[in-house]
Amino acid sequence: MKSFEQYIVHFNGLDNKSYDFDFEVFDDFFKNFENSEIKGAELKAHLVLTKKTDSLELEISLLGSVSIVCDRCLDEYKEDIEFKDIIYVEYGDETNFDTNEDFVLLKRGENSINISQFIYEFAHFGLPIVHFHPENEKGESTCNEEMLKILEKYSLVEEKDEEELDPWLSQLSEIKNKMLNN
Repeated sequence: MKSFEQYIVHFNGLDNKSYDFDFEVFDDFFKNFENSEIKGAELKAHLVLTKKTDSLELEISLLGSVSIVCDRCLDEYKEDIEFKDIIYVEYGDETNFDTNEDFVLLKRGENSINISQFIYEFAHFGLPIVHFHPENEKGESTCNEEMLKILEKYSLVEEKDEEELDPWLSQLSEIKNKMLNN
């Protein structure tokens, strides 16, 4: 993976206050990460770095669009992203970005931080859980029609009326309804 030098923010010598930084994120950024769901991007990243005596606060905002693969038809489509989060940076004996929290540790004496990993993660956090082409003005899917026909042809799922459900499932449903109505 590249070092992403353009995403390194130097804070040594800065006064204890807030500073703004802007970055552009394009297709080649995500190609440097293995297993990225994002195939292309046109994002603006804005960083507000707040330097304090014993810590840093990184407020990162992403705005733009990314290309991802539709879960239904497997074609790429553009998804708009707007995401904002804060990372708290504390100083420690070693650098550790894998804290699984909203804070990371930066080795004492470090004078810069690379925010590329945060941009990558936040872009993925901004994605919907399910990736489907958006619907058109009529409320119809804009997925690849040929692929939808193939999916329908080979689909094993049959729609069933409630009357056709297994008897035990109907009984469970009745019990549930009785409990909710009491």
